[in-house]
Formats: sequence, C-alpha cells, structure tokens
Amino acid sequence: MSSVPHQGYNSLMLSLIKKPRFILVSMVPRAKNRQVIQSELDEAVALIATFGGKVIETVSQNESHFNQGTYLGKGKVQTIASLIHDHSVDVVVVNDNLSASQLHNLKTIFSELSPAIDVWDRTDLILHVFKQHAHTAEAQLQIKLADTRHKGPELYGLGKQMSQQGAGIGTRGLGETNTEIMKRHWRSEIKQIESELNKLTASRYQQMERRKRLRLPTISIIGYTNAGKTSLFNLLTKKKNLVADAPFTTLDSSVGKLYLHGLHQEAFITDTIGFIQNLPPELEEVLTNLNIATKKRLYVFNKIDCLTSDLTNQLTDHHPQYLSALTGLGYQELLTAIEREILP
Repeated sequence: MSSVPHQGYNSLMLSLIKKPRFILVSMVPRAKNRQVIQSELDEAVALIATFGGKVIETVSQNESHFNQGTYLGKGKVQTIASLIHDHSVDVVVVNDNLSASQLHNLKTIFSELSPAIDVWDRTDLILHVFKQHAHTAEAQLQIKLADTRHKGPELYGLGKQMSQQGAGIGTRGLGETNTEIMKRHWRSEIKQIESELNKLTASRYQQMERRKRLRLPTISIIGYTNAGKTSLFNLLTKKKNLVADAPFTTLDSSVGKLYLHGLHQEAFITDTIGFIQNLPPELEEVLTNLNIATKKRLYVFNKIDCLTSDLTNQLTDHHPQYLSALTGLGYQELLTAIEREILP
C-alpha cells in the first residue's frame, strides 16, 4: 500500500506553488436548475481564483452515479485520475461537503498517480481562502476552530484505519486505542482554541457594552460575498477599507459611524463577512446566532449602475433600496429609508 502524505504537509507545499492547478468537480442533481448549477460552479471558480489557483478542468457527475464510498462513480474517478496525470494537477476540489472517508478514499486513489495531490471538499476550499484573508488574531482563531472541527471526522477515520491494520498483525484493539487518543487530542485542541478565543473576544464584548451605554443604534451590512458591502460601508462612513473584486476580501469586521441628519443622531455601521451559497454546516450557526428574524431589515440592491433592466417593481413588500455604492446613485434615498424603516 502506498503511503499518503499528511494533509498539513501538502497544504504547506501547496502554498509555495505560485499558481496551483485545480480540477473542479461537481455533482449534478436531476431536478436542479441549470442556471443555479452554473452559478455554484462560477462561485467555486471565483473562490479558487481568490486562493491564487487556476482551474484547469471542470468535471461534472450525474447524481445517478453517486457512490457512497468515493462520492463519484468509478468511471468519473478514472477520468479525473487521467486529468491529474496529464495536467500535473495539484488539487482536486469537489464542490460539495464530503465525508472524511470519501475524501480519504479519493485521496488514496489519486495519490497512486501523484503522491502530493490534495483533495478538498467545499468546506476545505472556503477555509483555505479564509486562512489567507484573516489578519486579526481573533479571526485567525475562529478559522482555526472551524478547521479543527471540520478535521475531527478525518482523525476518527485514521483511527479506524489503524484498527484494521492492527487487526491484521495480531494486535487487536490497537486501532480503537489510537482512535480514543485522537479523539482526546482533538477535544483538547478545540478546548485550547476556545480558551484563547474567549480571552480575545472579551475586549470586543466590552466595546459592545460601551456602545449600548451610549444608546447609539447599530446597523450591520450583511449579504452575499462580493456584493459591494465594503463599498457601501465606505460610502456611509467615509472610510477607505480595502475593496476588491474577489470573495471574502473582508474577514475582519469593521465599525464606523454615520450621522443621520433627519434624526440628529449618530449610528454605528459594521461591515461583515459575506455569505455564499450552500454554506458549510460548520459556519451556518453564525446565521442562527445573529437572530436575524427579530431584527429590523432593509433590503439594498447594489451595483444598479451595471443593470440593463428595471427592478423597481420587484420585492416591494420589503421596501427595497436600489443603490450604486460606486457612483453614489440612490445614496440619499437609502439614508432616508434608514431613518424611516430601521431606527425609529
């Protein structure tokens, strides 16, 4: 049996490659809209580009050929293996959330051709992009925590593999022991990260309490990644935070102030990380914790300077605002709507 290089080692080597080469793989459900499928592919390509990689080939798999062990059918696995060999591919990304065993099985197969190959699922890809763009210690720890939780099942899989190997040489029970050791190490690592994170977030909570005492309202800008949230934040607060045409440029939240002349008061504005389609389970809890359903909301459609059709008659029940954060078109109307709909 060939040995499979450690994931951490592979990731370190990958970071040294100027423009790593990717194969992007997606499953195509029968009932899914083709436009939605293409949108998800485009998003994954953008994530890979943000990471610094280049998509060499895209491969699709019909849902009817789904394989429990490898996610992909045998024929599709062979096709990808040939592409890895022909194009010197560095990473295979499956645009879905896979089980640890499925990732391990695919990696084992592909490693026969390329020992240094990496196999990621959608969560892995997002977390790798996050790691590149997190600058504060708090953001880095949040990502480390999500990554460690995501890797937990992988450790259990390694323990089971040791169990099978140990049973073959007359050491029954060794694998179970190793699995327990890995579980304890995993739980200990999570506890340590959470402890460090709690220390850092204490100062953030103090800042939040201070804002509450000032009785200044807080407005958060949330929405799809690369929708222009930071551009809107800069427009409202007159700041100059980094704006880029790439997903997840903003990972560290920013706070600024907006003076509302109609109400004769200030409000805090926060810029947040963008959301994406099919958010991984490890990150979905953020939406729940925000308790958005109880908050006052205002729907803002940005980049209207790029539109070729009229949207003004759509979503009228949500009091939508149409804006170009780039040109300022619709800015005054947005301020009026904030004063009228959000703050009173």
